[in-house]
Amino acid sequence: EANTHSYVAWCLGLLPMTMWKDTTAMCELLGIHRATLMRMKLSGRLIERRHWTKKNPDSQRSHLLWHQQRVEMALGRL
Repeated sequence: EANTHSYVAWCLGLLPMTMWKDTTAMCELLGIHRATLMRMKLSGRLIERRHWTKKNPDSQRSHLLWHQQRVEMALGRL
């Protein structure tokens, strides 16, 4: 439930957007290929609503947003 409140707060502009990056920006920051990031997502290493979220939750094929700090922590970079 806390994640839902955070997501709603983010949607309403109450949380800073700077930590949430699109897939291209996240890959550039990490220095990895898009396919590598997606493999980590599919393996369960990166968790929905913690490390990534859909830009449009109502769409099956939505673009993704990635939480920069949380992803870096999951990869042991922070």
